[in-house]
Amino acid sequence: MWALLDIDNKTVIGGFTPDMPYEQVLKEARGRTVIKMTLENSPAYVNGFYENGKFYPPVEGRKE
Repeated sequence: MWALLDIDNKTVIGGFTPDMPYEQVLKEARGRTVIKMTLENSPAYVNGFYENGKFYPPVEGRKE
């Protein structure tokens, strides 16, 4: 699976299924960053964040 990051390259805004071809993932991402989800960095959470190679759940009141 693929996680789609927002323009800040930290906030997870969506995802793509593992059966979607990588070329299609890039097309759908429209220039945004996509990160492959692996056993080491997953799971990704919508509205969560990606930092230091790992996904984290949403944290209320999180400051950049």
